[in-house]
Amino acid sequence: MPTAQVRISAEEQRLLRALSVGQTVKLPSAHRLRLELLGLLHDGPNGPRLTPLGRRHAEAAVKGDENKTGAAKDGAVVKRDRLGRRMPHGRALPF
Repeated sequence: MPTAQVRISAEEQRLLRALSVGQTVKLPSAHRLRLELLGLLHDGPNGPRLTPLGRRHAEAAVKGDENKTGAAKDGAVVKRDRLGRRMPHGRALPF
């Protein structure tokens, strides 16, 4: 039987990537339960661990993220002020 396509949010992808590289993350109970029911995560006495399916999703999220950053580099340069905020209409701040 073919498996259904699982759709997860960007926040859940970020959590999966962090868990795949061994970072400690604050995992809200709503995300923890949803990921566990989807079969991407196993929550045990030693904390949350990724299942093989969860690892595949984390790797796919990293590959998709690399593709997006490559496209963003080709785009126009956005003007920013000294604090790093985007400047509207390319105007310089008066102060």
